Amino acid sequence: MIPKMELNAQCAYLVIQRLNRAGVNLVSISGYLESIVSGMVTTITPQILVGECVRHGISKKKLLDEAGISQDCLDHPAGSISLDLACVLWDTALRLTRKEMLGLHAAERVPFGKYRLLDYMFAANATPKQALLGISRAFGTMNTGFTMSFHLHAEQAYLEMHGPGKLRDLPRSYIEYILAIFVIRLRIVTQVNLSPTEVHVTHGETRFATEYERLFGARVRFRQAVNRLVFPRHLMELQNSSADPELCALLELYAQQKLVRLSGGRHTWGQIREALIYNLLSGKTTLTELSSQLAMSPRSLQREIAGNGMNFRALLDQTRQERALTLLQDKDLPIAEVGARLCYSDLSAFSRAFHRWMGRSPEQYRKNGA
Repeated sequence: MIPKMELNAQCAYLVIQRLNRAGVNLVSISGYLESIVSGMVTTITPQILVGECVRHGISKKKLLDEAGISQDCLDHPAGSISLDLACVLWDTALRLTRKEMLGLHAAERVPFGKYRLLDYMFAANATPKQALLGISRAFGTMNTGFTMSFHLHAEQAYLEMHGPGKLRDLPRSYIEYILAIFVIRLRIVTQVNLSPTEVHVTHGETRFATEYERLFGARVRFRQAVNRLVFPRHLMELQNSSADPELCALLELYAQQKLVRLSGGRHTWGQIREALIYNLLSGKTTLTELSSQLAMSPRSLQREIAGNGMNFRALLDQTRQERALTLLQDKDLPIAEVGARLCYSDLSAFSRAFHRWMGRSPEQYRKNGA
């Protein structure tokens, strides 16, 4: 059996080869490899995608060769590939199959249990709310290229995709696949034909509106700032008759330990920032709460942050600023809600902080600069 580290290195090498052929100048190979490691996905979804393409008559060898992915890299049971390679695979699959709704249709055929830890967490939690909170925390065990966040506001519940880059650059079908997987799994565990009230996607409108409505059972809004599912809050309290609290606790512990192992006992700067973003969505703003989320001591976390030339207060302020600029792009999101998501006590506190960052009010920024 080929060690996982060798597989990851092999996959990274294939990406470098493709970029070199394209004339991309990689100034620092080691720096590029570090970015690869911080944006990996398990091979579960790529394997599903390959199977779907084979079902449509596409040769597995042709698909993998054109995507620049080795068979060994894909078949290793504990393997992973870079998010970049995963996106190349989706683009190649769409080109070869010419099936514009490939993502949605593939999601409908994925058996429950295929995603192992995440599916088990869906099945063992008492309510969709508890399941989505736990899964958003554990999502990094299978994908470090972006994160899933879950939060409640007023009478709505939001499940959103976030990442260090622009998620609008992900292939459209990949985004649709992920959102569909979550909706389908919620229906399975609740045994209710549960539907969101709205689906928001960052890509432009397609000609298959009826297919969206058939699967999601909801209006799909295009060219939005964030990829998200919006649910009525009361649906998040539906009871799961097969819930197992003891198994839930074990799964949460396993996920936390796996995240620590995946990071080699240390956390990248991106992981620290993503954990802080998640904590803000959960109403947590302290160093102690962040260290608990990362399964490390407050003193160790302080050293990690200091190693990047900052302290926790500066990191919190910078993260709030960056998140505020992103959230304000969503013109349907009330400014008071933006401040609330960043854990400000009220709108005036958020407005003062924003004026300190940008020299103008959030309202002026959204009108003229967002």
